[in-house]
Amino acid sequence: MRDKIKNIMQQFLQFYLTILIILIVVDVVLLIVLTLDQSRIFEFFQISSSTVVNIYNFDLLVSLLLFINLLMVLITREDRRDFIKNNWVFIPAVIPFDFIFLGQLGVTLTLPLAILRLIHILALIRTITKMGSTFVKFTKKTGLSYGITIITILFLCTSFSFLLVERGVNPEVKNYEDSAWYTVTTMTTTGYGDIVPVTSWGRFIGAFMMISGLAFTGYATASVASMLVDKFREEQDKDRKALAQISQKLNQERKKESEEIKESLNDILKRLDGKK
Repeated sequence: MRDKIKNIMQQFLQFYLTILIILIVVDVVLLIVLTLDQSRIFEFFQISSSTVVNIYNFDLLVSLLLFINLLMVLITREDRRDFIKNNWVFIPAVIPFDFIFLGQLGVTLTLPLAILRLIHILALIRTITKMGSTFVKFTKKTGLSYGITIITILFLCTSFSFLLVERGVNPEVKNYEDSAWYTVTTMTTTGYGDIVPVTSWGRFIGAFMMISGLAFTGYATASVASMLVDKFREEQDKDRKALAQISQKLNQERKKESEEIKESLNDILKRLDGKK
């Protein structure tokens, strides 16, 4: 019963870590988008104030979940100081600098805050590899981590490019939020049809989004299938080894029994010869 509860807790922890990793990836993308908006490098790159607040709140949620995960790890370890010393990257990852300074205190984005945000983003990325999730091990083993990185970069590049070529021409594309929504629906091949490209370059970018989304889906499916096949083979190898061990043990016991029977027969024959 205790082992069953332990297995359930381990499965829940792995599920929690997988969801948390996905949220971290989304948070990193949102913070990058927020930086592009607030830096004003591109005047046409704008997101609404309500979306900015939502990004602050989402970063706070991810930071709280990371803090809970850090507490759970520290509770189960005795070498807490050594763990913090070797995994200090968790500290800037669990602090929601944007929510505190920009969201609550109303401070404008300055160079020190921009550096803190960059440190926070880098710490979030580094935290993913430090969490010890089976999902991380799976992505490393199958190479899916490269696919996730590539599709994330493609999302940012294609959504930005689509905004660049469609803004001012397409009445449905007013800001980056519209472009990002079109990118999500196109890459996932959902295609609601609420936004349709009107320029040739917009159609080309849309087609590239669809192909990229389909390619990533196929790659992810193949990775999962490959992992399942490898796991099935490992189970078969374990069963073969266990069967071979049982067979070897039975053969040894039979050999021992046959030797004992042979010795007993020899004793009986010797006794019979002695009586004669």
